[in-house]
Amino acid sequence: MSIYARISVITAMAVLALVHVSAQASGPVARVTEVQGRIEFSRDGERWESVTRTKYLFPDQFIRSGSDGSATVVNQSSGEVNELGAGTTIRVADGDLEVVSGRNFGVQQRASGGFWQAMRNKFATTQRYTTVRRSVRSADEQPQVDTARNIALGSQWPELVWSNAGPEYAYRLHIGDQTFDIAPSSTSEMIRFRVPHLPSGEHTYAVDVILDGETVYSPRRRSTLNWLDDEQTAAIKSELAAMRADLVRNDPFLIADYLEEHDLLVAALDLYREFFQSYPEENDMRPFLIKAYHDLRLLDLREKEAITYNTVEMMGSSAP
Repeated sequence: MSIYARISVITAMAVLALVHVSAQASGPVARVTEVQGRIEFSRDGERWESVTRTKYLFPDQFIRSGSDGSATVVNQSSGEVNELGAGTTIRVADGDLEVVSGRNFGVQQRASGGFWQAMRNKFATTQRYTTVRRSVRSADEQPQVDTARNIALGSQWPELVWSNAGPEYAYRLHIGDQTFDIAPSSTSEMIRFRVPHLPSGEHTYAVDVILDGETVYSPRRRSTLNWLDDEQTAAIKSELAAMRADLVRNDPFLIADYLEEHDLLVAALDLYREFFQSYPEENDMRPFLIKAYHDLRLLDLREKEAITYNTVEMMGSSAP
């Protein structure tokens, strides 16, 4: 593909992303779970596709059940848990769910939905990271490795990550006055290192890039790593357990957001990655993963996911 063709494709992706942001800016309204029998989803009420697993619904989308279909529909805005029975079609409004046809749709549980409003606000901010910004490194330019500016680790969440500069490069991790040498990795899309136990509190850290025993890149400034103490770890674990035991709050995006609020960025990333490995078709939610890569400065992976996001949206918008 010529450079002009590539520019045209990237420009089209960017325009599409802006259109999609406008359509989806308010974020997801509902989550469909516990699917049984025939359940179908539509963006426009005309073209329908089967739903077999968890599905997130945005304004002006539809969900319907066949004669043998049932599902649980959680209104993320209100916290209501609804049971969708057979032969019923639901339209998603901005903050509400409307019955289009059928009668088998009722509230089974009510809970506060305020916690999801912050997530809807966050969804709007994630859109800025979906633009494709491919940069090309010259042949003689040395690789650079960036790190998250602020990150929390602990006995339950000890892993640091950074970009893999290439199969020939090793790394030297500095934490305070400690140094750790990490061997090259020929196949890993990112480097992961399990940090040994540290004293609780703040530490500075940085990653050097090493080639043939020589440092070829060293960052100008260090980042900050906060090692959680036992009390902080116990409190976070307790809240995570409570969220997972709650039908409304047991949502991977809510849980990942909670982890991010505590700077547990790697744990949040792993949760997003696990979700999209299981539900790759949930492209509307992919901006959360893209932002997680950005926050950890995994920029090549962010770029890859941004291209995937825009390509899927382009294909979906052009479907007959």
